[in-house]
Amino acid sequence: MGTLGFSIVLPFLVFLVTQFGGNAIIYGLIGAVYPLFQLFGASILGKWSDIYGRKKILFLSQAGTVAGWLIFLASAVVPLTVLFSFDTALLGVFSITIPLIFVFAARAIDGLTGGNISVANAYLADITDEKSMNKNFGKMSVSSNLGFIAGPALAGLLGSTSYGYVVPIVAALVLSAVTLVLIQFYLPDTGVKQYTEKPDDIKKVLGFEGKECFKIEGEANASKSKILDIPNIKFIFVIYFLIFLGFNFYYTSFPVHAIEKLGWTVGEMGVYFSVLSVLMVIV
Repeated sequence: MGTLGFSIVLPFLVFLVTQFGGNAIIYGLIGAVYPLFQLFGASILGKWSDIYGRKKILFLSQAGTVAGWLIFLASAVVPLTVLFSFDTALLGVFSITIPLIFVFAARAIDGLTGGNISVANAYLADITDEKSMNKNFGKMSVSSNLGFIAGPALAGLLGSTSYGYVVPIVAALVLSAVTLVLIQFYLPDTGVKQYTEKPDDIKKVLGFEGKECFKIEGEANASKSKILDIPNIKFIFVIYFLIFLGFNFYYTSFPVHAIEKLGWTVGEMGVYFSVLSVLMVIV
């Protein structure tokens, strides 16, 4: 649900922002809200999962996602009241409306509580033995990729109906609520675990394999400054930053080009992003 929740808004968010009085600047800011709040929320959720247990934090995270989609749905029904209007040479013409405030709040809450992938990886590491580690984390990777593919396809299909953008929002809300119920009643509680083993593979920290979210005792409890002293680690961080900068820049800017220059619809946008996600998975 984490990747699906991120990708399902791609085909219709730019249309929604324009309808609510925003322009490309506002759309870009809304697109940045989710990862910005996720940046802070992910580390907090990771620490809390060490203290309170994986299941509780996964439930809290999913509850935040449900709340975010509820607020998102409310943006479609609140009055289109203009709070402020701007017309500048630098920023263009746009208005700040009540629905836009709701959209900002929805993406912020979802982002703050949406950094659950590391917690889910930690949960999987808790319940998986060493022999099954690669296979199970491979399945986790496949499910994440399927979320990127299914999200735009679902939004494009449902957003093309006569009910417009409300349908994919409701679908995302229902899926999030179902996931919340599954976590509460069907996900076994692993409790709070602490380990003394030192992680021997930096790939786990970078998310390629099972990430041990636990307290490391003794010399293994390295500070952030010591981590930066690891050979080539700064170079790796720069590479990661540039890769994801290009990825998100394209994913955010292309919808604006698609509706202004190409005249695409929500359905066409959904098909495009789904095909693009398939190609990314294959490559």
